[in-house]
Amino acid sequence: MVKLFLDHKTLYFDVEPFLFYVLIECDKHGAHLVGYFSKEKESPNENNVACVLTLPSYQRKGCYELSKKECVIGSPEKPLSYLGKLNYRSYWSWVILEILKDYRGALSVKDLGHVKHN
Repeated sequence: MVKLFLDHKTLYFDVEPFLFYVLIECDKHGAHLVGYFSKEKESPNENNVACVLTLPSYQRKGCYELSKKECVIGSPEKPLSYLGKLNYRSYWSWVILEILKDYRGALSVKDLGHVKHN
C-alpha cells in the first residue's frame, strides 16, 4: 500500500527485523484506516520509524505519538520524502514550542526528549 504514495521506498532486506503497525480510527460508523508505519526492532542508527504513511485526510493529527509514549529519542530512517520531512519537522517543532512556552530553567536536548507534554 505504501508504494501507492511513496515511489522511492523499496525493501531490500528480510522483514523479520521490523515491527509493522496499522493505524485505525474507530467512530460510530466503524473502523477506518488512518495509516501505516514500520520500525526496526533494533536500530543501530537509533531510528524510531522506518516507513510512515498517513492517508491525506488524517495528516496533521499526531500520528507520531508512539515515540513520545515509548520515551524514545531518535529520528526517522533517511531519506525522508519531501512531504514526510515537512510533516515530521512541523509536528516536532510544534511539540518543542509547546514545551518551551511554559518551561523554566535549563534544558538540554536529551532532557527535552523526556519532558512530559500534552
